[in-house]
Amino acid sequence: MVDIGQENPRKACRSPPFLEENRIHIWSAHYDDLERHVKVLSDIVSQEEQKTASTFRIAADARKYVLRHGAVRIILGNYINQSPEMIPLLIGMNSKPCLDLEDSYSDISFNLSHSSEMILIGITKKRRIGVDVVKVDPSYRFHESADYILTIGEKAFLRKIEPTLRYEIFFRIWTLKEAILKATGSTLTMMKKIDLSEIIQDIIFSPDYSRKFLNTHPSFFIWQFKDGPGHLGAIAIEGDN
Repeated sequence: MVDIGQENPRKACRSPPFLEENRIHIWSAHYDDLERHVKVLSDIVSQEEQKTASTFRIAADARKYVLRHGAVRIILGNYINQSPEMIPLLIGMNSKPCLDLEDSYSDISFNLSHSSEMILIGITKKRRIGVDVVKVDPSYRFHESADYILTIGEKAFLRKIEPTLRYEIFFRIWTLKEAILKATGSTLTMMKKIDLSEIIQDIIFSPDYSRKFLNTHPSFFIWQFKDGPGHLGAIAIEGDN
């Protein structure tokens, strides 16, 4: 937990800012909890981020953009010993925020994901990382999306599942694929290049979380978990065992 609105947010951090190699730190927050700090978070985002927020057609979406980018700045400040407003953030591949690679803290990697209700931030060292969080919606017509997201093996697995459970399995596969795509900087067009059919049974039937090493090129350590009511989270780290 990070206390927001302090004179020195680093001193208020209740989690050690030191990040060892081969460690992953995960942060999550609900927009409702960040809302009371909107003034502080608005003050620390950059002019470029404020400009981007102003392009949103819906005011609530613009506000959430500012909240999550402000939160990212405060959290990263704990790791690189910088004031939140001085964090060297850039808009990187696929319009995702990233740290300036020319900065002296370029060994820190992070990734941000968000749903309509919450944000998820993953931080690691010297490895590419991708995270994804999604609100599981039983009413979502996933069959249409499954056609271009799932591989043949994944579709075959889904057909074996009890029909009332298929929507959750679909979201589990989706979040894992999204995390891997974000770690590699790929776009949605690469969804079908990621085949989870060989490990899918191992990762699906865990009630709270599951971990697995995906032996692909490049290979990934993947972790899937539940984060808050109705939310699924997934993390993918490029690397070895």
